[in-house]
Amino acid sequence: MLQELSAAFALIFLPFQTADRPVRAVTDPGVVTTRQDITPAGVQTVFFGRVYGVTFGETPSDVWVLTTRQANQDAQITRLDWAANRIIERISIKENPGLQGIQFDRAGGKPLVSATLPAQAPQDPTGRARLLSIENGNAKAIADRMGGFITGALAAARATNAQGQRLAVVPLLYDNRLAIVDLSGNALLASIDTGIAPFGAAINANGTVAYVTNWGGRLPQPDDLTLPAGFKANADRVVVDDRGIASTGTVTRVDLVARKATHTIPVELHPTAIVWDEARQRLYVGNGNKDSVSVIDTRENRVVSTFAIQPFERPVPGIAPTALAISSDGATLYVACGGINAVAVLSASNGKILGLIPTAWYPNALSLSTDDKHLAVATLLGAGSGWRDDPKQRYVHTYRGSISVVPVPDEAQLASYTTAVAENNHLQIGVPRTPPMARSVAPVAIPTRSGEPSLIGYVVYIIKENRTYDQVFGDMPKGNGDPSLVMFGEDVTPNHHRLADQFVLLDNFYATGGNSGDGHQWVTQANETAYALWPGYVGRSYPFDGSDPIAYSSNGFIWDFALRMKKTARVYGEYAGRLQEDDARQRSALLERWKSGADFTRDWNITAPLQPLNKILARNYPSYSLSIPDVVRSQIFLADLKKWTQAGQMPNFVILQLPSDHTRGTTPGVSTPKAMVADNDLALGRIVEALSRSPFWSRMAIFVVEDDAQNGVDHVDGHRTVALAISPYIRRGYVDSTFYSQPSILKTIEL
Repeated sequence: MLQELSAAFALIFLPFQTADRPVRAVTDPGVVTTRQDITPAGVQTVFFGRVYGVTFGETPSDVWVLTTRQANQDAQITRLDWAANRIIERISIKENPGLQGIQFDRAGGKPLVSATLPAQAPQDPTGRARLLSIENGNAKAIADRMGGFITGALAAARATNAQGQRLAVVPLLYDNRLAIVDLSGNALLASIDTGIAPFGAAINANGTVAYVTNWGGRLPQPDDLTLPAGFKANADRVVVDDRGIASTGTVTRVDLVARKATHTIPVELHPTAIVWDEARQRLYVGNGNKDSVSVIDTRENRVVSTFAIQPFERPVPGIAPTALAISSDGATLYVACGGINAVAVLSASNGKILGLIPTAWYPNALSLSTDDKHLAVATLLGAGSGWRDDPKQRYVHTYRGSISVVPVPDEAQLASYTTAVAENNHLQIGVPRTPPMARSVAPVAIPTRSGEPSLIGYVVYIIKENRTYDQVFGDMPKGNGDPSLVMFGEDVTPNHHRLADQFVLLDNFYATGGNSGDGHQWVTQANETAYALWPGYVGRSYPFDGSDPIAYSSNGFIWDFALRMKKTARVYGEYAGRLQEDDARQRSALLERWKSGADFTRDWNITAPLQPLNKILARNYPSYSLSIPDVVRSQIFLADLKKWTQAGQMPNFVILQLPSDHTRGTTPGVSTPKAMVADNDLALGRIVEALSRSPFWSRMAIFVVEDDAQNGVDHVDGHRTVALAISPYIRRGYVDSTFYSQPSILKTIEL
């Protein structure tokens, strides 16, 4: 299911940009939290924020970039003369950027930007989706109030239609509609129903036909298995498979003259980018959750070919095609691959992968110069996270996205680049190998190969919330900690400290994602879709809680893998939705009941929004809520452990959510942060103590991980976090400074 993606995260130095000079380089070992090396080709420019789009302007040296500004979501448009290493202009806007939300309108001679004004309830409860043009150093609204929350990749016609209008189209992800805008008259003409979560658009030269990709697939039919995308009463129903994961992807053809959708074309999962070779009547669609490109014949409006994007010697899930560009002769297709930090170069005629170009972290937009000599690559995360005020206080959300302008490589250069991409991903290029023959080997704790026997028969996987390493373990002298950054040291977390001291201190462990929407993907799937990362769920959901089937990887969850391997599993709280956060009195009352020895095993009856999970869900264990103490959760789990002990058997795989270390900050009347972290620590200690005294202990491994590290700072990196490994097979009293991350734990569990 997984590839091993684990190595030390980079320490990055980034000088400040001046008014006229972009940042070209970073002092950086070039390794990110997915254990991938970063060696971007071409000329790089780094920004203080995420990068959401790039487009060449009037000349091959003129590049426009759409970014967020650091510490907030409003956008900035930067114009670069990349060849002269000069910033020509920088325009700040109050809107949030659209995804791949900038295109240079060659007929109009100016960039167009899709963006959304933040919600200003009650007048605009969903925000205001807009189309902007950049003129004379200012952003001008061409169309306003197109929809709400979030926009996708726009497209503009080159010529006027029979009515004298020159059209642009803008996908409205939240509204499930495609906005049609008259660029000549600066007016919104109409919006057309599409599939679910439309993302990318393409339009023909004279503006009579458009195609739009639908991230969430087609609208359901009466007999379809469906789940809602989010908890809202009017949430879209999404077609899902038997694991609860969105199972369709589509492209909608829109007749812009009749202003109606005419065809729904099935493609593969999470269709995102789209590019139209109108001369050859071929439409290319990147399928981000299936690692493929669909080719549509626009005469017949059907898929005629599907290109697998699998350049390595073995299939690798999570290649994640995110953006496309095509040469003017239609011969070469460029595919941005967010999951391997590369651009794949394909023969457009047959899909043969000619080579790979290395990029910075997570390429998410492409633009090809008009002379076909240069490729501009935007990367969402670029050089990785940095710091705000002090290089010793690194924070996960100090984004440093980037762009690279790459001369289109010749065959020899492309071969060299391809080798670099393979090395960066710790993989090999080549035809698929025959799987190694099964070996007859004696059981060991951690087998060398998947499927070989293990001495471990029971895994307990505990998921907590939001702490950096230095916040908790910075005071441990034998690890790489900074005592000045400690917030919840040994006085608050004695059990964490004792376990790390007695078993193993992992002082080089990293959360792969940045927030809970990211983190719960990584801790349960060892992967994250673009929909969750960019993110595309704005206004629909926050999918840390199992509430949005569009968000999840097509490869499924770790419990799916366990069940496929004929193991038994039990899930406590994880992906079981969320409970309403009541006032402080609920938490206080529950604590008082716990102190008096109350039984909580009948207090809750939980139903997971991810319906298939209910088959293995502990229904009496509360889902996410900071109003419920973790010691209460531990009491419910320990009651089950007692039953398992009496029966002489327990599930092979147990997932347990203990979220109280998230805390509720300084909310008046609520337990203080230290009290909530201490509650979490006591619950963990009680669970580990009971498991270690159980008859299952001799064949057990316990792994403890945070979903992310976004709450605080760390002197090594903002992603470095708390993790524990507890087992009779663990090397005792050891400091392990090997790089590990959330995928490392899942890979170990799989073995």
